[in-house]
Amino acid sequence: MNFKKLSQKLQNYEHIHLITHTDLDGVGPSIVLRAYGITHSPYYVETRKVDEAVQARLAELNDHELLIITDLSVNEETAEMIEKVNQKPDDRSVVLMDHHASAIALNKYEWATVLPTLNNIKMSATTLIFKALKDAEYELSPIFHSVDEEGAETEKTPEYTVLEKETFFDRLAHLVEDIRLYDTWDWNVLSIQEATDLNTIFYARRRHDFIHARLDYILTGQFFTPEDATYLEFSKEELRKVLKKKTKQMVIVPNFHLKGHDAPLNIGVVETDSYFSELGNHLAEKFAEEIDVVFIISLVKNRVSLRSIGDAINLAEIAKAYNGGGHPNASGCDLSELGTEFLQAVLEASKNK
Repeated sequence: MNFKKLSQKLQNYEHIHLITHTDLDGVGPSIVLRAYGITHSPYYVETRKVDEAVQARLAELNDHELLIITDLSVNEETAEMIEKVNQKPDDRSVVLMDHHASAIALNKYEWATVLPTLNNIKMSATTLIFKALKDAEYELSPIFHSVDEEGAETEKTPEYTVLEKETFFDRLAHLVEDIRLYDTWDWNVLSIQEATDLNTIFYARRRHDFIHARLDYILTGQFFTPEDATYLEFSKEELRKVLKKKTKQMVIVPNFHLKGHDAPLNIGVVETDSYFSELGNHLAEKFAEEIDVVFIISLVKNRVSLRSIGDAINLAEIAKAYNGGGHPNASGCDLSELGTEFLQAVLEASKNK
């Protein structure tokens, strides 16, 4: 589904709802919509709660309202509910844009676009919605956000010149590409540090502040604020400490059978609540001869992040088997889904370390 096929222009809907993921690529679509001057109500949900969130929003969706779902997929029951909504002639519409290969079956529906790659380039949800708006020939018109001396916030969309809009488009395209680079891990292949720095700032700031700072960049051209730069220096030093400490703490669970993969795997396991992607990639590369996959456990969040390098193992299939999802080299699921057998294997490996 692209925005050309909707029954009306986005600006003509009485209300637009956005249900999206909680990570950088989940926030990206909201930034893109704001950059195009499209007001909406965003709802950020974890993967395991998406069906509950979508079904609740469908039940409340009024005539002449639009629901956009990005960076998330839905189960068959929810998909059929969406199908019924879109078949009714009351100008209620639902569209979904995702880039996870595990959701590709949703492409059988007219309202869904699941596109993991395009022209051999890995996609992100942010890239897909940006491309959809560009192809539908929407014009950039960033929502300007301001705060007065008393702390009151206001938003407006000023009149912009053609030259300003062209400049804003180039800056937005740059931001969208950085988000894609980080989410697909292409930043590591291409050695583009700015993309991972952007993700670092995303987790260091309140979501609300991060979004407004990115819109400020589109308007002013300042990608990182002086405060961002200071934090990045601090963060890089902290990351070095975490990598050194966690490398020593990692245990190897040998020959463990995981659902979603035929052969037993050697799993490197470590516990942390920060720097999941950076740590996972570091360990996967450092111990490439000893382990097949890295499991990064967050006890606080009851989550496991799966990371690997190469194309020998499809982590998306493994995560899907445990009611999770993601990409072939970066996926995740709830820790509790792995069961006591896995936890016992980790404890046994810890004793033998």
